[in-house]
Amino acid sequence: MPIGGGGLIAGVAAAVKLTQPGVRVYGVEPEGAAAMRRSLDAGRAIRLEQIATIADGLASPMAGELTYAIVKQYVDDVVTVTDHEILRAMGMILSRAKLLAEPSGAAATAALLARRIPVDEHDRVIAVVSGGNVSVDKLGELLGEDRD
Repeated sequence: MPIGGGGLIAGVAAAVKLTQPGVRVYGVEPEGAAAMRRSLDAGRAIRLEQIATIADGLASPMAGELTYAIVKQYVDDVVTVTDHEILRAMGMILSRAKLLAEPSGAAATAALLARRIPVDEHDRVIAVVSGGNVSVDKLGELLGEDRD
C-alpha cells in the first residue's frame, strides 16, 4: 500500500490485523520521500530535510506521531522504490490493465514488480492502485522518460 502521510495505511493495517492477524501488510514509499521508512529505522517519527520524487502524492516530509505508532504496530514492513521503478509500473498498469495510475498510485505495484516484497507462488496478493490525477501532458512526459 502506498504511504504518503500514513493515514490510509494506518487505518487499513489496523483493520486488517485486528480482523485477520495472519495477513501481511506492507507499505511502499519512494526512495526520495521515505519518511516512514526512515522513522522506523530511527525508532521515532522524523522529518525529512529534502524530498525528491515524481510521486508527489507520497511526498510527505514527515511521519506523524500517531500514524508512525500505528504503522510500527501493525505494518509488517515498509519498503522503498525508485522513481524509475514507479514509471515502469505505471507503464505496465496502463498497457496490461488499461488503467491510468498516477505515480503515487503505482508505487505498490512497483514494489511487487521490483521484488521488494516477499511473495510466495501461492500467496494471494493485493496491490492498492490509487489515483488518476495526472494530466495527459505529464503522463507523456513521465512515460517518455521510461523509454531509455
